Amino acid sequence: MDNRKSVIPAPVDVNTNDVTTWALPEGAIARLGRGSEPKMTFSADGQSLAIGTCIGLWLYDLTTLSPVALWNAEQGVVEAVAFSSNGKWIAASFSGRMLKFWDIQNGTFLISVKLETYVDSVTFSPDNRYIAVAYSAYSSSPVIEVWHAETGRPFAKFTADIERGSIYQPICFSPDTRLIVSTGSSITTEGADSIIVWNMESGEQIAYLSAHTRWVTSLCFSPCGQFLASGGEDGTVYVWDVNTWQQVQRYTDYGRVYRIMPSWTPDGILRAAIVHYDDTGPATISIRDLESDEQIYNDQVWGNTIDFSYIGDWGNNVLFSNGSQLAYERRHEFINVWTSDNPVKRQFTHSPISFPVSMVFSGDGKTLAVKYYQEGVVLWDIASKRSRPAIKEASVGKNQFVYKTDSGKLYAASIKDDTVTLWEADSDGVPLIEATGREYWIASPVLAPTGTLFAYAGADGDIQVWNVQNGKKLHELTHPLEPSDDDDDDDDDDDFVDELKFSHDGKLLASESKSNNVRLWDMELGEEVDTFPSENVTGIIEFLPCGKHLSCCGKEDIIIWDINNRKPCKGETYDQVVTRYIMETKLSLPEECKHVDAPIFSSCGQYLACIASWNQVSKNFPICLFEVESGKHLITFRGHSTDVMALAFSPDNKLLASASHDGTVLLWDLTPYL
Repeated sequence: MDNRKSVIPAPVDVNTNDVTTWALPEGAIARLGRGSEPKMTFSADGQSLAIGTCIGLWLYDLTTLSPVALWNAEQGVVEAVAFSSNGKWIAASFSGRMLKFWDIQNGTFLISVKLETYVDSVTFSPDNRYIAVAYSAYSSSPVIEVWHAETGRPFAKFTADIERGSIYQPICFSPDTRLIVSTGSSITTEGADSIIVWNMESGEQIAYLSAHTRWVTSLCFSPCGQFLASGGEDGTVYVWDVNTWQQVQRYTDYGRVYRIMPSWTPDGILRAAIVHYDDTGPATISIRDLESDEQIYNDQVWGNTIDFSYIGDWGNNVLFSNGSQLAYERRHEFINVWTSDNPVKRQFTHSPISFPVSMVFSGDGKTLAVKYYQEGVVLWDIASKRSRPAIKEASVGKNQFVYKTDSGKLYAASIKDDTVTLWEADSDGVPLIEATGREYWIASPVLAPTGTLFAYAGADGDIQVWNVQNGKKLHELTHPLEPSDDDDDDDDDDDFVDELKFSHDGKLLASESKSNNVRLWDMELGEEVDTFPSENVTGIIEFLPCGKHLSCCGKEDIIIWDINNRKPCKGETYDQVVTRYIMETKLSLPEECKHVDAPIFSSCGQYLACIASWNQVSKNFPICLFEVESGKHLITFRGHSTDVMALAFSPDNKLLASASHDGTVLLWDLTPYL
């Protein structure tokens, strides 16, 4: 346990409206986004909602639905968060294997406790004396560890007499703090959880309850303490008598259920939040009074076509407590809140909730276009720090892509079902191109840097090339695919085109299949370049910045293709020599940044930024800035709690943007260093 001292800022005052400037790392001028992977909890009085994300812990006022505080995560991701029932403390577990406590009233950091491993569940006892975590390592025995809440001193450690923990391992205390309950995974039935009950005073395991056929995600005691309710992924709620540990009630038959979460109201009514889905209809969430089977609330949370990978992510971001408070993520953009005393659903933006994967500045530097995972393309206005969708037509779906042409103009493409659409970003007009025949797993569609050609691939190796100016199909090419094994029904083994790249002048298109078959196409003739050594090339690297060469992986070495002369180069090109020389000999790397990746040059060519590999010496993931001519290390920025996905210089080189898996983009002021 650390000494009690404030190591983070107090909560930001509610009157400071610009949340993009809250708790920024040194050198940053704004944070775009509030962090991915939200973990939520209500305060006991129902006045606040805490949301733990990859950047730290947000506190929202539920009256105004506005953030009032942000505590930064120095390192790691918030995995679970809990309020004490007396309203004095808030605690969060972090992926850095730390449990941290804060005083809510003055925002000071109190204590931290080192954890054995990562945890998904944290809770205070009803009498506020203890705090407990459940270790959910599936490969080891389930463990609950309990500390004194006031001091952080260890109180007890409970280990179950079974071989492995649960996937979720929820945890709860009885109202009198006499019992503590969690789960373990059955060793006889794969994916089935059992409920384990311990006596807090004696440390004995007093009950082992087996009924669920899938993982248990929720546990709660009735206010009187006489009953325990459990629910999970089998769509069933069981009620157990605490005196006999016999099953006294079973609630089921709610259709196709992804998850069911029981919770008692303060006056003893048992309700459940139920996440529903089927193969064709929308995903919904509802609240039901289990005894009367009355539906109290219902909301559609996703579209008419179910993305099961998204349901898995979204299903973890639902909070239901006291039978009267519900919060859940909706479409990776919003948090919806329902309470029984305010039954009209309320919604506030906590967006983007997913993480950015790529980004580019507009030619005038006024806009940053960011592609988010499962979120689509978002345009951030640099002056106002506000966002808007790149494509205003919501029906096209969230599978989107962003492009910047040589003129600095931004375009966005979308794919829904097998329809591909190209738009001018931020336009209200009709799409430039709308076509069909592209399956979701095939290569991402590409726009030529000239903005004149647009291409995408279909499932059978067909590649369609379109003229952007007139919206007409220009070429239909056929990339040869490896034949599939007729005896194998696994579609994952089928060959398909998985990468497309245009040359800088748009005159060539390179295509690569999953089987590492590479082809080069002449866009003026609409034919394959027959002098390209396809039989010796196993992968595309890139068209080099000079516009004269294509870099490819060969069977034995790197192959550099001379675009103008249509033949392989001998030895390294000038671009390769310069880049290798700069990276290996000229850069003066600080000790904590010995390994760097993803270098990008400023538009003037005088500066280079790169991502440095994280190590235990640095608190956050480092981003290094260098002067190219001298190799001088100018500054290392540290602000992201997890992997940096992309970097981008503004056109005037005054800003550096860094996009991270933590769900945010940081804008760094470069003027003091250039």
